[in-house]
Amino acid sequence: MINFERFTLENGLRVLVHTDNSTPMAVMNILYDVGARDENPDKTGFAHLFEHLMFGGSANIPDYDEPLQLVGGENNAFTSNDITNYYLTLPAENLETGFWLESDRMLELAFSEKSLDVQRNVVIEEFKQRYLNQPYGDVWLLLRPLAYKTHPYNWATIGKEIKHVEDATMDDVKGFFTNITAQTMPY
Repeated sequence: MINFERFTLENGLRVLVHTDNSTPMAVMNILYDVGARDENPDKTGFAHLFEHLMFGGSANIPDYDEPLQLVGGENNAFTSNDITNYYLTLPAENLETGFWLESDRMLELAFSEKSLDVQRNVVIEEFKQRYLNQPYGDVWLLLRPLAYKTHPYNWATIGKEIKHVEDATMDDVKGFFTNITAQTMPY
C-alpha cells in the first residue's frame, strides 16, 4: 500500500503527495483533464500540439528545459484521448524549481509564432513517422472511425488528418486554450 496525502487548493487544483525518504529524487506528475476528446472534430490534433507548446516557454521562463536541466532534472509528457500528463524528475532538494516551472506555465504560457511553427512541424513529423511512413501505421487512423461513430474517440490523439495541424493558426491554438480553460478551471 502506498500512503499519500490528498487535498485541494483554493483554486481547485487537486494534489496528491507521497513522501519517500529512501531516495534523494523527487517526481512531479501534473495531470490535465484535457485530451483529444475535447477537440473540435474539424480541428483535431490540437491537444497533442498543445502538449508540445507547453514546452515553448512562459512569461518568465523563455526556455522550460534549461532551468530544469541546470538543477539536474528531466521531463517529458504524453497526451491521450482523456488526459495530458507532464512529468519531471529532479533532485528532491531542487523540487522548488519544478513547482516554479509548472506554476509559471500554468499562469502565463507564452504564445509565440516561432514556438507554434516549431511545434507544429514537430507534430507533423511525428504524424508522418508514426502513422504514414511505416507499414500498417495508419491502422488506428482507419479503425477508430469504424469503432466509434459519434464519439470523440473517433480519432487518434495525433489527429484525424495531418492537414488539421498543418493549418493550425495562432488564433486556433489560443481558441482551443480558452475553450479548454473555461471548461476545466474551477474558478
